Amino acid sequence: DRIRVLGGRTVHWNAVVLRYSPADLREYSLNGFDVDWPLSYDELAPYYERIEQMIGVCGKDDGIETLPAGRHYLPPLPLRCSEQILRRDIAGMGAKVISVRKALLTRDYDNRPACHYCGHCMDGCDVSAIYSTPGSMLPKARRTGNLTLRQNALAREILVDKNGLARGVSIIDRETGREEEIRARIVIACCATVETARLLLNSKSPAHPDGLGNSSGVVGRYLHGHSAGSTQMYLKELQAKAPSNQDGALDQCLIPRWDAKSWRGTYDFQVNYSGYMFPFQAHAVRGYGSAFKKRVREMQSGFLMMGGFCKVTAHPENRVTVDPNRKDAHGIPIPVVRFRFNEMDREIYTSMRNSAMAMTERLKGDVTQLPPEQPSGFASHENGTVRMGSDPKTSALNSFCQSHDVRNLFVTDGSTFPTSSEKNPTLTIMALSLRAADYIKERRKRREL
Repeated sequence: DRIRVLGGRTVHWNAVVLRYSPADLREYSLNGFDVDWPLSYDELAPYYERIEQMIGVCGKDDGIETLPAGRHYLPPLPLRCSEQILRRDIAGMGAKVISVRKALLTRDYDNRPACHYCGHCMDGCDVSAIYSTPGSMLPKARRTGNLTLRQNALAREILVDKNGLARGVSIIDRETGREEEIRARIVIACCATVETARLLLNSKSPAHPDGLGNSSGVVGRYLHGHSAGSTQMYLKELQAKAPSNQDGALDQCLIPRWDAKSWRGTYDFQVNYSGYMFPFQAHAVRGYGSAFKKRVREMQSGFLMMGGFCKVTAHPENRVTVDPNRKDAHGIPIPVVRFRFNEMDREIYTSMRNSAMAMTERLKGDVTQLPPEQPSGFASHENGTVRMGSDPKTSALNSFCQSHDVRNLFVTDGSTFPTSSEKNPTLTIMALSLRAADYIKERRKRREL
């Protein structure tokens, strides 16, 4: 899903937007592992609020400490039949089932139409009811008259002047193959966790021999994100019901973290984002012919899917490097990713898996898939590699996403995260980006940038 298109992953994301909690930003102070962020929730909250209003977020304040809420949500998505049953049957575990918070319009908003519930959220929303950069933000940017959009241009490296400050970017035009230079007073990298680290590490110079902004040696290190595993089952209560359109907006509910007392409880479940269109149970049903088809049809109306997302801790040995001897089609050294889950990551994942199995025991149905015994993948939610922090010796950026080493260089993607939680990172990426933009604007007014 690392697509090189205008809009990047916002073209096909599922748009779940969850705020980090105050405790998520203070892991070391509260739990003695990972590190604290160099800013507090109170400093970030106004930017969460502004972003939620800017992009349009549906949901409501459910009064959950681990999942802070905003004040300007659009109407929440309703729970479908399987989700109502899920809420009823797992209540005894202490888990809540709430309407999910998504950057999805449940009414007309910001000159965009409301969702028509076609169930194609991750295929690219053709009416921009889900927020995407091309459908929502670029039209506004174009109207300012201050946007120059250069497509089919790959950044090779960030260039510096004799003082070691950023002076522009070397790009390769994908259509002509020519290398060009784009000059700039300020450079902002937002290439996602792996590619931003790659760009900085490829930007070597006499002033920055180990890569741009890397005097601390942390660029590329502390890669982290999510481990994930999914459960699929078919509820007896709903099987053999008459077919109905349940496509909706894919996942319309969320099981937020409910065990806040232990780090082993740092996980949540997003529900039914696989959608109702494909008969996943066909892989598990035995037989052939008319009896097979009948059983597949009977089960389909009972579909319930739960995807568990778990915190992964940050460690320096999990990292991105570049290989100068292996280059892509454009002659740019490729990234090399080294990652291993540690014991804490595995314990959190096992706790999530045990909760998933406990839920299936409470729900009467045919289970066709459980999370595998071992964690895998990042669920497209990778973070770290250019972490922010208060100490320039142990971090690359300050709390405004500004390089400690290069004052006119900023990074505004998930690579900035010192730690992860169980929550999707995108809303926090957006909030940090808006905060950085405000900081740049004020410093420019003071002629400090």
